[in-house]
Amino acid sequence: MKSLVIGASWFLTHGYCEYKTYLERVLHVVVPETEAMVAGSFIHKNKEEAFLKEADIGTWDEFLKSEQLTITKEVALQKNIGDVLLMGIIDEVAIDKDSIYIIEDKPRAYPFSSVKRQIAAYCYLFKEHFPSSKNLVGVLRNRDSDKIVWQHEYNKEIENDFLLVFHRLRRILLCEEEPIPTENHNKCKMCRFNKICEYSLV
Repeated sequence: MKSLVIGASWFLTHGYCEYKTYLERVLHVVVPETEAMVAGSFIHKNKEEAFLKEADIGTWDEFLKSEQLTITKEVALQKNIGDVLLMGIIDEVAIDKDSIYIIEDKPRAYPFSSVKRQIAAYCYLFKEHFPSSKNLVGVLRNRDSDKIVWQHEYNKEIENDFLLVFHRLRRILLCEEEPIPTENHNKCKMCRFNKICEYSLV
């Protein structure tokens, strides 16, 4: 039986509006990307290309043993959790003497709970692949200014919260539970599905 796939970035949409996730991931409704999405992909690609021009090639073993600040970008990981394949691409992983930092870059970065859960998904994936005695820290950084907006050590409480939402999302994707649409008019106003969503408040 083929595994159900959940992307780590889906927790951002799920926290924004469960019904939006349902339209996109269950009904597979396709709407055009916004200008901001296209621009964001372009900026992200340029940053990755600039990093690769300067980067040195090394092994994960060397990276994890580093005691000086070392970074790597675009780390793709996946892990089966029961009948679900959780997948994600971490924007940046940094390591120093004491900690490993799982960094998510976003424009106009704000630590909404949905963003924190997306970062928690990345932390979960990294921890499962690379167990380490170093502290694992989730970080939200402004993509344009490189300013750290929020950071928190990944712990059992954060992991339990993530897994609770993970199982809720799984049940929605399998049509075992009904998705709950947002009641926030401003979210509907900004949503690219607002012209076709039956629950739209605009």
